[in-house]
Amino acid sequence: MGGISNHKNRERSVSYEIRSIADNIRSKESRGEDASFERKLLESWAGYKGYEKAGEVLASLGKGTSKQA
Repeated sequence: MGGISNHKNRERSVSYEIRSIADNIRSKESRGEDASFERKLLESWAGYKGYEKAGEVLASLGKGTSKQA
């Protein structure tokens, strides 16, 4: 019985993680801070099963104002 519920919670947690990182990127860049780590994190997540939305979210954020070190 718990299998379906556990699967849904796992999907929600992935979505929550991606949204949280995206919000963090927006917040940092609005203050003029570097968010390159967070962008690289989403980029790497996009390659994993279940995290495909990370690539879409990253594309929707655009290039932003990340500074390259």
